[in-house]
Amino acid sequence: MERESLQSQIDDLTQKAAMSEKSKDAEIERLKSAAATSEKNKDAEIKRLKIAAAMSDAEIKGLKAKLESEKQNCWWKMSSQQNSRSAEIEQMMNEMCSMVRRLHLPPQVDGETWQYQTNSGEWAEFQDKANKELMLKFQEGQQTCEMTIDGIAYDYDFQVMNQTNKRTKKARSIRFCSNLPHHWGITDADSLKMLLPVNQGNGQDGSDDRICFVTDPAVMSTLEDLLNGSKRRHDGTGCDCLHGRSTFRLVEAYQVKNRELWRRYQRHVRSILDKHKQHGIKPRVIDPPVGEALTRFATDIQVDLVGNELLLFHGTREFDLAKTIAKEGFDNRIARSGGLYGSGTYFAAQTCKSAQYATNKGMQEKASTQLMGTMLVARVAIGDPHYASGPCKNLTRPPTKNVSASASNSAHEIRYDSIIAKPGIPNGQSNGVQAHMEFVTFAPEQAYPEYILRFIEE
Repeated sequence: MERESLQSQIDDLTQKAAMSEKSKDAEIERLKSAAATSEKNKDAEIKRLKIAAAMSDAEIKGLKAKLESEKQNCWWKMSSQQNSRSAEIEQMMNEMCSMVRRLHLPPQVDGETWQYQTNSGEWAEFQDKANKELMLKFQEGQQTCEMTIDGIAYDYDFQVMNQTNKRTKKARSIRFCSNLPHHWGITDADSLKMLLPVNQGNGQDGSDDRICFVTDPAVMSTLEDLLNGSKRRHDGTGCDCLHGRSTFRLVEAYQVKNRELWRRYQRHVRSILDKHKQHGIKPRVIDPPVGEALTRFATDIQVDLVGNELLLFHGTREFDLAKTIAKEGFDNRIARSGGLYGSGTYFAAQTCKSAQYATNKGMQEKASTQLMGTMLVARVAIGDPHYASGPCKNLTRPPTKNVSASASNSAHEIRYDSIIAKPGIPNGQSNGVQAHMEFVTFAPEQAYPEYILRFIEE
């Protein structure tokens, strides 16, 4: 029984083994089939990936081509912009260099100037050539014009007063600066109108606007105080001459606003300063100094006292002659001969001295309502004066002086600018000495008439 039971178990195990072998073979077949399917799927996936990879390469190539094209376009654009920017920078540099050159030009104190506004808002003068050309075009009546300065072309509009760069279209304001004395009370705009021809609206009506009647009571009072405050000598003592004991009453006054005379005078002042600089001349301070009243009034109207420019008096026997001087200037060529210090134009720092020549009878009589006196207050460029030691009637110009040698120049003679006769020097007259301080000039352009005063004496 036991043996049969064992045989039965063996048979069962054998059967199970056989079934297990079949299952194994089936599983192997299934796995092989699955592997084959997976291989096909793998090949398909690999093929799909290869196709995708191939499309990606094409896209990348296209993108690269597109990027290269855009890069090229961008480069051309940047290059064009860079060239344009370089041109603008070069233009700006040229303008800056031009401005620097113009800013370092010496000021044109002897004439009107045209100016332009810089980027900082300051005003700079045009070069001399451009200034003259602008002046000429304006006086010709042109409302617009074109000019080239330092290779840069500009358009100018005198109606809106601006300058436009023809290339960059940058606009700047321009203005006219008259450089006229401040106490004249003439604006630059009014002065500019005076430059226009009569038929283009300069406002002239045939009257002479160079001689202006003074209506301001304050100015009249100041001028009368000037007459009375200038009777005393430089040391403060009174003068016992005929007019030194007078009280001056100002009847009428005229201010001279003669642009042409003023320009001529300024040019002469500039020539004196240039001569002094060239030869190393340092003029001494005027000695003795003029009185306090003249000094104070000279300061008020910006007379260059430091540069030996003075405010002085000049008496003239006729009002019409004074008006001629206001129009044409002082002219020693028609001055009376026989002056103690040469054939020049004489000025004084004391009103009592000038009053001697303020009427036809000034040496014997005081000015009155029947014989009104006429005196000019003048700005005079004394410069480097020669102090006379006595009469020098034959002079027609100032004497010369020796200038010491320098490292580059040998000793040479330079002419003085004027003559001063100090009180106390011998004068060859019966009283023996010079009583008043007198100043003598020999160039018509060396003095400018500021005011004409009509007065009587009490």
